[in-house]
Amino acid sequence: MIPVLTKKLAYNLDKDTIKSGHLSKEELMDNAGKAVAQFFCEEIQNPFSKTVVVVCGKGNNGGDGVITHSYLKKYNVSSKIVFIERNHGHLQLLKKYDISKSEYLIYNDKIRFDKYDWVVDSIFGIGLSRNLNKKYQKIIKDLNCNKNIISIDISSGLFIDNNKSKNFIKSKYIVTFGYPKFGHYIEPVNNLIIKNIGFKSISSNIQNIEFSDIKLIIKSLNKKNNIHKYSKGRVNIFAGSTKYTGAAILTSRAALNSGSGIVFLYWCSDNYDILHKIKAKYPDIVSDFYYNVIKSKEYESGSFCFGPGVLLNNKLKRIKGFFNTDNVVVDSGGFNYFSGFNNPEIINNISHSYFNSNAFPKGILTPHEGELKKIFKIKNKNFLDIQNLTEIQKSISTDHVVILKSFNTFIIAKDMIYIMDKGPSILATAGTGDVLSGILVSLLSQGYSRLEASILGTYLHAEAANYYMNNISKDGMTASDLIDCIPYAFNKIRIADEH
Repeated sequence: MIPVLTKKLAYNLDKDTIKSGHLSKEELMDNAGKAVAQFFCEEIQNPFSKTVVVVCGKGNNGGDGVITHSYLKKYNVSSKIVFIERNHGHLQLLKKYDISKSEYLIYNDKIRFDKYDWVVDSIFGIGLSRNLNKKYQKIIKDLNCNKNIISIDISSGLFIDNNKSKNFIKSKYIVTFGYPKFGHYIEPVNNLIIKNIGFKSISSNIQNIEFSDIKLIIKSLNKKNNIHKYSKGRVNIFAGSTKYTGAAILTSRAALNSGSGIVFLYWCSDNYDILHKIKAKYPDIVSDFYYNVIKSKEYESGSFCFGPGVLLNNKLKRIKGFFNTDNVVVDSGGFNYFSGFNNPEIINNISHSYFNSNAFPKGILTPHEGELKKIFKIKNKNFLDIQNLTEIQKSISTDHVVILKSFNTFIIAKDMIYIMDKGPSILATAGTGDVLSGILVSLLSQGYSRLEASILGTYLHAEAANYYMNNISKDGMTASDLIDCIPYAFNKIRIADEH
């Protein structure tokens, strides 16, 4: 795992490193500027034939930009500085690094940033917390006309602790130092480059998941050979309705393709024709009406999933007892069922704290953005916020893991927030959330803990999409296509483990 820093932690890291005498402020800045220049020379194609403009703000981030320019010149790269404002604080840097007046300009609105091959963005750093005025909005708009932008530490205009930013640099690369920042994961980032410039080590309750973590989770489960279907994992899925048939099928198929020995689909409607068609088309899935299993009092161990495609009705109240277990995935209609969202009195009572951990079974909760805002009483439009995620942590018990699906996936446990940043944009299509629920409930049935299943499951979900994109097509993936790619995601882990 890689620690991910909030604004507070990033500032503390700076202070502690300097205070300890490990490195001075000047040495840190020199290392930062040098690291950016070296990245450019090592990673950009034909760097010494390119023209670069370094756009500097007045703070420490701007100072990093000045030093970047000095090293670029030293490495024989054609570079120019544009200062957004006159800043006496950078005069010493200009003198120290022997930068002449001919090497820099003061910003005016006639400067064309698109005439340069590359832009280095060092306007704002991690300290930005205010919306930009019209002057800076225009500057960022002009800069974004150039598609080759390297941002120092974070894209200027982004806030490090939330996604409330309205105007920010669309960076091709971000070169950050020491550790990634939370702000790198709340807006789409093309290429995040982390450079070691001598910071001390630090711990954080936000962690980015690495591939090595996935391999360890796979190894943690001691699987036996020649086991029968029930010991390999029984999955019980309560899903579907006449209106939403596909969700139940997708969840069930995903569970099968994720390694479960047997999958039972308990159909949550009275429509026999649909169930008959499911039985005929998907013989690998054991299908029945939910009320038959209740009536017969059939109960076997395994994991449970409730909610995909479910529409509430009074008869469904009878199945609550089936979820008195440690391994339940709650999705979609399950949130209405357990939280009482179908009750207008609760919906209209804005002072009511919707989330009651005791109302939900023990397991994994997979709300989409709208459901998340409801059950955790998040009122602001920009929900990816350190404060919001912290409040969610406080409200859940150790019996729950919450998976928040966005362009990156956030796994919220009681003592830690994990970030899965491997998923491509083609996951943004109908039914992929149902596929994730199927993967998760399958992993629970195989003996993985709630947290292990959440981390491994979100990885498999992302990697299956990556496999499709890299081997089949960069466009047009359906949820069914995603299911077919799950075994290849497993295979990638096992091949890596063998080597």
